[in-house]
Amino acid sequence: MSAVETTSRPDGRASRRMPGRVDSSTKVNVALPFSQFKIQEPSDHVIALTALVQELADVVAKAVPCPEARALQRRAHELAGQLH
Repeated sequence: MSAVETTSRPDGRASRRMPGRVDSSTKVNVALPFSQFKIQEPSDHVIALTALVQELADVVAKAVPCPEARALQRRAHELAGQLH
């Protein structure tokens, strides 16, 4: 018996079920509808959230002056800059 079992459908054609075993040789194809992706301007909510994240990162950088806080602050400002 193969790793993928087949069954008979009412119309007489064979159909495939999930494999009985999944390992590194099991393949899955995923189709994404790229033609349906719509590029649009960020919504007011997204812009407001990035501004909030930017402000919070500024507060954290002031309260805890450390390299990680400054890196977070820099990332928040870069993200906000990408939206404008």
